[in-house]
Amino acid sequence: MSRLLAERYPFPARVESDRYRQMELEISDRLRGELPVALQASGARDLVGTAGTVTTLAALDLGLTAYDATRVQGHRLSRSAIEAQRDRLGALTQHERGALPCLEPGRADLIVPGVAIVLASLDVTRTDGVVVSDWGLREGMMADAIDRLR
Repeated sequence: MSRLLAERYPFPARVESDRYRQMELEISDRLRGELPVALQASGARDLVGTAGTVTTLAALDLGLTAYDATRVQGHRLSRSAIEAQRDRLGALTQHERGALPCLEPGRADLIVPGVAIVLASLDVTRTDGVVVSDWGLREGMMADAIDRLR
């Protein structure tokens, strides 16, 4: 979804707040239409986030100069921490975002839409933050299989 949003809402310069809000509204509308109502009203304190955007946000929030999966794993990003990173990233050009430590090459155009997805997800689910997992679906499936074998 980040790639599609980056194509529809490119931010090569500093982020224009009106365009950003338009993008976030589109994301929220889509989530409200696609997420089950039970998930939207779950009352969970935190979501669990995996992969590029949330691991990058955790690394930036931790002030890492080199990515460290052990420090990122389990890091909690509050809404205010995510909003602070949104503001920080939005004040930079795409080129400047690409020069940040811990931002993978080729993600400078995806990080702003990714942050919008995370914040819209918090809004729609009425959740306070995100607990970051450096693991993905494959690792979760492997851990589940190991637990079943025990």
